[in-house]
Amino acid sequence: MPTYPVSLVLQDRAALVVGGGAVATRKVEGLLPAGAHVTVVAPEVTEALRALADAGRCAWRAKAYDAADLSGADIVFVATDDEDVNARAYRDASGAHLMVNVADRPELCTFFLPSVLRRGKLSIAVSTEGASPLTARRLRSELEERIPAGFEAYLDLLAAWRPRAIAALPDEPARLRFWQQATDGRVQRLVQAADEEAAERLLEELLEAERTACATLLETDLRSVPVSLHSCNEFRR
Repeated sequence: MPTYPVSLVLQDRAALVVGGGAVATRKVEGLLPAGAHVTVVAPEVTEALRALADAGRCAWRAKAYDAADLSGADIVFVATDDEDVNARAYRDASGAHLMVNVADRPELCTFFLPSVLRRGKLSIAVSTEGASPLTARRLRSELEERIPAGFEAYLDLLAAWRPRAIAALPDEPARLRFWQQATDGRVQRLVQAADEEAAERLLEELLEAERTACATLLETDLRSVPVSLHSCNEFRR
């Protein structure tokens, strides 16, 4: 089926994880860094999940799943070895219009979990829409080898420059030209070489050049506009 890739903001959202095994543990470990408030429902859990619950990082309801567990949830993850429970949790969640993912059962999912590569602000998600999660992980590993060292610092630098570029270049086409040059590889190579001062200087030069070009173009445009007596009077007003 066709899907629409998104990145969910789960900060302070309630995530319900049904199941307490290794797969459920991985779900919880992925949700916590996203800032979700995680509740696990399972009679037994792994030592890792028990440790997280004991540390107050997630809640654990030591019981079998029932539909009442969906109350207050924003998103649902199901990972049990009981197909009846998996199917029932899917029916309950989808019936309540909640997004639900049942591990290894693409037909019981309203969304799929991609294999994700993270390097600071960089996120690359690879999905096979449930067809072959292992293939997605292998592709992610191949991509990971292609990301050069220093890429996190490079993205942090670009992020810091975004408000400066917006303030200096209110014209959107001008900003686009600046960013095209800022991301053409020169700044990245300087950051990769641990020469962030040179990278900053280059960004300053690129920004100033674009700002000067915009000012020159504006001045030329103003000179080319005929100014009538009427328009001068309007200007004085």
